[in-house]
Amino acid sequence: EAKLSFLVTLNNVEVCSENISTLKKTLESDCTKLFSQGIGGEQAQAKFDSCLSDLAAVSNKFRDLLQEGLTELNSTAIKPQVQPWINTFLSVSHNIEEEEFNDYEANDPWVQQFILNLEQQMAEFKASLSPVIYDSLTGLMTSLVAVELERVVLKSTFNRLGGLQFDKELRSLIAYLTTVTTWTIRDKFARLSQMATILNLERVTEILDYWGANSGPLTWRLTPAEVRQVLALRMDFRSEDIKRLRL
Repeated sequence: EAKLSFLVTLNNVEVCSENISTLKKTLESDCTKLFSQGIGGEQAQAKFDSCLSDLAAVSNKFRDLLQEGLTELNSTAIKPQVQPWINTFLSVSHNIEEEEFNDYEANDPWVQQFILNLEQQMAEFKASLSPVIYDSLTGLMTSLVAVELERVVLKSTFNRLGGLQFDKELRSLIAYLTTVTTWTIRDKFARLSQMATILNLERVTEILDYWGANSGPLTWRLTPAEVRQVLALRMDFRSEDIKRLRL
C-alpha cells in the first residue's frame, strides 16, 4: 500500500513539473507577443520575467524531487532484491571443462533466471509508473546491475571456457536490457565487456593485441592495474607472466 502510494506520488510530481513547464512556455509565448505590440511598459515586463523565472525554479524543484524519489526507490526497493540475485553468480563455477560448458548451454545456470527475476520485478513498476519515470528507473536499475555484476566477477575465478561462458552470459543480459530501456546500455556495460574480452584470451600476452597503439577504435575503461587484476582471475594464467606485461 505504501509502495503504491509512493509510485502514485512520483507520477504526480512528474505531471506537476511538466504542467508548470508548459504553463511557463505558453505564458512566455503569449506575453512576448503583447509586449512586442507595445502593451505594458518596462516595469510590467520586468515583473513578468521575474514570474517566469519563479515558475522555472518551481518546475526544477519538482524535477529534483522526482530524481530524489527515483534514487530512493532504486536503493530501497530494487537494490535489496537485485543484489542477492547477482550474488548467485558466485555459486556457479566458471572454472569448467567441455562437458560442463555444454551442460550450461542446455541448462543455463544463472543468467536466464536473473533476467526472468528482473523482468518480473520491473513489470510491477511499469504497471504503476508513467513511461518517462519508468524509463528513468530502468536507467538507474541497469547502472546498479553493472556495478553489482562487476563486484561479483572480481570475486570469481575462471579458465578459458569459463571466460567464454561469462561472455555469453553478459551478451544475453545486455541484449535483454537493451529491449527494456531507451538508455544506452553498452556504455554502462563497457567495463564488463572489456573484462569479458580479457577473460577470453588464450594467453596473457594476447592482451597486447588490444592495448595501447593496437587498441584501434576501442577506448579502454580499465586501468593497467585493473587489467592485471582481471587477468589474475584466470586460474591458468601465471602471475609472473601477468607481472611482466608492459601496459
